[in-house]
Amino acid sequence: MAEIKLFIIFLIVLVLDGFVLSAFFGLRNSSLSLLLLVVPLLYMGPKIQFVACGLFFSVILEMSKGIGLGGLVLPFLFTSVAIYLTQRFLDIQYTYDARFGLGKSVLIALMSAVFIYVFSFFYKQGGLNIEYFNPVIGLTMVLEALALVLLFNIVFDKKSDYARI
Repeated sequence: MAEIKLFIIFLIVLVLDGFVLSAFFGLRNSSLSLLLLVVPLLYMGPKIQFVACGLFFSVILEMSKGIGLGGLVLPFLFTSVAIYLTQRFLDIQYTYDARFGLGKSVLIALMSAVFIYVFSFFYKQGGLNIEYFNPVIGLTMVLEALALVLLFNIVFDKKSDYARI
């Protein structure tokens, strides 16, 4: 059930990022669709089912943005490995009995922005133009990631969505 909810959120974010945010607000460098690749791994843990969803979303995102095959998939895989190793090294344990508080949500949003920079390090070609250390773009990424985390807090029921390993 979590994969279906994640797919619906991905479709909504793809429309928002591609049409609504760029047309109404002029956000050409919005990284909302890229954040949707990273935030589920940080929010729900780097499990196989969420990495598979991220690979599927990467291929759809490549086709919708006209990026060559593998242009987002390989950086996503490298970033997934970096997230897995970071969480393994820091021994991060997930408890899904209660919703995330604001402090933990802000921490995940900040970590998401950091891993988007890791993603952009692996992604050297194509349409991703993230200026490193630009405070406006960094703040936009953190706010977009925080919005996604808060959306995940609302949409996902912890016990039914995360009980499977």
